[in-house]
Amino acid sequence: MTDLLPPLLPRAPHGGPTSRTFAGLDFSVNANPYGPNPRLVEALRDADHAHYPDPGYADVRARLAAWHGWDADGVTLSVGASDLLHRLARACLPPGRTLLSVHAPFGELARAAALVRAGVEVTTPGRVVSKITPGVVLVYVGHPHNPTGHAHTAQELLTLADACLAAGALLIVDEAYAPFTAAPIPPAHPAVVRVLSPGKAHGLVGARPAYALASPEVTARLDNLAPAWHLPASTAAVLAALPEGGSFLAQTLPQVAGGARDLAAALSTFGPVEHHGTPYLTLEVGDASRVAAALLERGVRVRDCASYGLPDRLRVSTRLPEENGVLVRTLAEILKGGEDG
Repeated sequence: MTDLLPPLLPRAPHGGPTSRTFAGLDFSVNANPYGPNPRLVEALRDADHAHYPDPGYADVRARLAAWHGWDADGVTLSVGASDLLHRLARACLPPGRTLLSVHAPFGELARAAALVRAGVEVTTPGRVVSKITPGVVLVYVGHPHNPTGHAHTAQELLTLADACLAAGALLIVDEAYAPFTAAPIPPAHPAVVRVLSPGKAHGLVGARPAYALASPEVTARLDNLAPAWHLPASTAAVLAALPEGGSFLAQTLPQVAGGARDLAAALSTFGPVEHHGTPYLTLEVGDASRVAAALLERGVRVRDCASYGLPDRLRVSTRLPEENGVLVRTLAEILKGGEDG
C-alpha cells in the first residue's frame, strides 16, 4: 500500500525565511527591493474578504488573457509558481518518465518529480534538443535560469518547442525573472507552458501571485487538480490588477538593474562573478557554504548554490545601494580573514 503513496521527502531548499528568526539583511531572495508595488498593495487591501470568490475566477482569467492576447481558457491561476509546477508534475509526469532540465531545475519542480516517482535529468543548452528522447515528457527551462542567469533566444525557444511537440513532451518556460531582463517572450505554441510569478518583479512575493499560459487542453488538466476557491481573494485581486502595475516596473526595474551591475562590479574584486542582467548574481568563493555561514553570523544572509550543483558559488540578489555596501564590506572582512577555508 505504501508503495502507491508519494514518498516522504524533505522540503526543497530556498532562500528567504526559515524557522529560525532572522532580522538582518537578506540577500537570498530575488525580489525587487523597491517594492511592494503600491497599485498591487491597494488591490490587495480592497479585495472582498467577506465572501467566497467566483470558484472559476472568470474575471481574473479574462483580464490576464486580454493583457497577453491569450485565450481565457488557457489561463491557470495559482498561489505561487511552486503550486503550478507541482500540478504540472502530477498532471503530465507519469511514474518512471523523465523531466529534462536545462541546468539544475527549480527545487520545487525536482521535488515534485520525485513525489510522482519520475526521474530528473540535467543537461546544457547546447545538448537539450538531442536529449529529448522517448521517456522525456517534460522539459524545463528557466528563462532566465536561476542562478546562472542564462536565457534562451526566441529561435532557441521555438526550436525547443518544436522538438517537444514532435516528441509528445511539454516545454515549461519559467519566467519568474524575465521582467528584470530583455529575455524574449516565449512563442505561442501548443507545447509551451509559460509559468509567470510576477510577485518578484513587483516586490510582493508574500501575496504569492502566479499563473500559467498554455493550451486549453493543458490548462484543463491543471485546473482539474485545483480545489474550488484555491486562490484567496487578495491574491486574485493582485493578479487582476497586474495590467495596471506597469508604471512601477518602468520606474524601479532600471534602478534594480543598475544596483545589480554595481554590486557585480564590487564583488568581482573577491572572485569570478557571473551576472547576466538579472537581479541576482553568483560569486565564486571556494567553500560557499562556509562563507554563507560566516555572513549569517554577521547578520547577512546569502544563498549558497550547493543545491544547484555549484558548491563553490554564492547567489546574491541586489538590495538598496547602502545595503549592498554592507554586504561588500562584510564579505571583505570574512575573506581577508581567511574564513573561506
